[in-house]
Amino acid sequence: MRALAIILLSIACASLGLGASSATRDFSKFFGGREGCFVFYDSESDSYLRHNPKGCAERFSPCSTFKIPNTLIALHTGVASGPEFSLAWDGVKRSESWDRDQTLRSAFQGSVVWFYQELARRVGHERETEFVRKFDYGNMDTSGGATSFWLQSSLRISADEQVALLRRLWAGSLPVSRDAQRMTREIMEQSRGEGRILYGKTGTGGDQKAGVASLGWFVGCISRGERKVFFATRITGDRDASGRQARKITEAILERLGV
Repeated sequence: MRALAIILLSIACASLGLGASSATRDFSKFFGGREGCFVFYDSESDSYLRHNPKGCAERFSPCSTFKIPNTLIALHTGVASGPEFSLAWDGVKRSESWDRDQTLRSAFQGSVVWFYQELARRVGHERETEFVRKFDYGNMDTSGGATSFWLQSSLRISADEQVALLRRLWAGSLPVSRDAQRMTREIMEQSRGEGRILYGKTGTGGDQKAGVASLGWFVGCISRGERKVFFATRITGDRDASGRQARKITEAILERLGV
């Protein structure tokens, strides 16, 4: 029993990066006065760099960054067959880019909420909950509703935990099929050039009707050959604290770091 406990503790420490070296750096000037945090893990040096370590450990709604685990679950369960799996638009007008038939790839890239809510209905709340727990995803609380628990509701996750999930996804060690993980990584691709590939997902929370964004995420990975770096940026506030802004902040910091 003691040996098993030591093994489980070692796995938990590895997933949270507790065995890696860690440093702190002030990137406040990139945040434009917004409260927020940034965590960066470099696989080459097995090291973490954080802005606002306390904030990196604080949990917030994942918003649309939950499309990463949602994609994994849909692919693993067979609810979605692959990146080009499609659903017909339900006819409800929401926004120009959403109001059309969508594929899994286009819905991920366009952050199309109705598409992923339909996937969640088809997976079922019980199975969604099962995988959220298997992924050890944040507080693992899916009580906020089968199609809304990740949308400023019960589910919450920290920037540190976002990076831990991404590291497992790239290692292929999540409790879903290798194909589901491979296709999810493929769908996450944002851009490539000069020998590197950027993968990521934004997330935005706030008052949609009033057009006010008060929570923004950008999480992802940059791959250059065998080197992988993982990141998560989270911002809050009442001045365009959106996923789009979180991405701009992330890219500016990564440029400063020479990544």
